[in-house]
Amino acid sequence: MRAALTLIGAVLSLSGTLFGCDDEIAAPAANLAPAVNASGSGGVNAGGMVASGGAIANGGVTASGGVNAGGGGMTASGSVNADGANANGGVTSSSQNGGAAIGGTSTSSSGGAPMTAGNGGATNANGGTSGVAGTDAGAAGAGGTTQSIPTPVTTPYVWGVGIGITDVPAAVKFYTDVMHMTVEQQDVRRDDRTETVLASTEAMRGSRVVLMSFDDKRNTTDITAKLVWQAPNPTAVSLAAASYPGYVSRLTGLIVQFDGPETYIQEVGNAFDSGGAGITVPYLIALGMSVSDQAASTTFYTSAFGMTGAPTGTFPLTDATGAATVTEYTVQYSTQGGAAIVLQAWTPPRNSKNNPVKIVLFVPDAQAAADKVVAAGGTIFKAAERTPVYDNRKLIVAKDLDGYVIELVE
Repeated sequence: MRAALTLIGAVLSLSGTLFGCDDEIAAPAANLAPAVNASGSGGVNAGGMVASGGAIANGGVTASGGVNAGGGGMTASGSVNADGANANGGVTSSSQNGGAAIGGTSTSSSGGAPMTAGNGGATNANGGTSGVAGTDAGAAGAGGTTQSIPTPVTTPYVWGVGIGITDVPAAVKFYTDVMHMTVEQQDVRRDDRTETVLASTEAMRGSRVVLMSFDDKRNTTDITAKLVWQAPNPTAVSLAAASYPGYVSRLTGLIVQFDGPETYIQEVGNAFDSGGAGITVPYLIALGMSVSDQAASTTFYTSAFGMTGAPTGTFPLTDATGAATVTEYTVQYSTQGGAAIVLQAWTPPRNSKNNPVKIVLFVPDAQAAADKVVAAGGTIFKAAERTPVYDNRKLIVAKDLDGYVIELVE
């Protein structure tokens, strides 16, 4: 199932109180109702609609939001069904192209930022593909695990995000125990690394997490990147994570933040994706990463990939390298599923160059996408090839302005 979900920006206070919380819209053109103030400092944007395969449901149905007393606006209200709601309250469709939406909130002066969440593809039950001649060889899924490779797409979406990890067993334990993910494929051999692919265990929502263990044992700690999750009880997730090595709580409240494996920030909220109502486990809805020039990176992602974007806000944040102020701008595919990309500008600046982070995009035409990457200022790192890693699909590996790897899978 590929769902198109949009997130309206989150703004965090220095004391750890959430001033604004987020929800989603799924549609090429969303209707936002006027802001509502619940107290002197908070506001809520209400409104949204449901989409199926990118189409506006019911002519653009508007849903209302809620408010949070006590200083902050937050939101949250039901969803409209385009193709039929499942028993858990999530939206599904017979064509595996459901979408869900709802109004969101923002109290930052810079407005809200859209994000997407969703997941696509049919499951390949053969346990993965075996390695064949070539530089990338896929390993068979261990222990009966499978990897979901979607059928060829007509609209691009973010299938997965990758992070560099040194202690893979510890990271797998964290993401399976705390985030309740399942291992789809293990020991996938790539040019310079071995990968483990994990996916959400419920409703096929959100993007996959790819753990990348590099042969050269490069540094994978203190990397300025975060994973953003939807979960029914963020505090419970943080408490569950507290028993794992390296845990440090960074934020409490309606949204929680804490250090996960190898200091990657984990951000968890329960109002990011109202289309996931009834889902009892966390699932990934966004990747945040530091960029050296936010304006240039925004132009790159919107022009190269046709993503849409909006500011999320500016707020204080502390991670493993210290306290800072972060301005976030989110880019996403407005009518298709997968995680959003949060472009972060840090003050003081953090390293943004050649970090061990990647984005996996499924696209209708890999060469056309690669041409747009080059035209937008990016580079091609590896020319087109067929790879068993992605079910013998065409793969082109590109890099963005800061050297982040982008895999273009046709």
